[in-house]
Amino acid sequence: MFSTLISIAVLGLAGLLWYQGAHAREAALAFGRSACEREGYQLLDDSMALARFSLRWTPDGLRMRRMYRFEYSVQGTLRETGYVLLLGTELESVHIRGHHTIEQEGTENGEARSAAKVIPFPANRRR
Repeated sequence: MFSTLISIAVLGLAGLLWYQGAHAREAALAFGRSACEREGYQLLDDSMALARFSLRWTPDGLRMRRMYRFEYSVQGTLRETGYVLLLGTELESVHIRGHHTIEQEGTENGEARSAAKVIPFPANRRR
């Protein structure tokens, strides 16, 4: 009986993590598409790939931090790589064409998020 409850709990947790990951991926795709349209670039393949993830403590508790990679084209001929950094499903930053673009999201008291508070993952890390 006890092993059945543990199995159900593990399956439930796996399902919850999968659902949250799918929701975060859709949010990253929307943010990447929006950034490409704003810059006049073309988002290629209409897809996002999870590049990295980690856990991070915030004032709201423990949250998942994800970095998604996508490809875009500046002039329609060459593929370039961009990154979307999410904390939960909230946007931290978008990295396109060598620029680190910080999205200004309002906080709960209406202030804009400061660029100094965002620490991006390194784009190219040698192993």
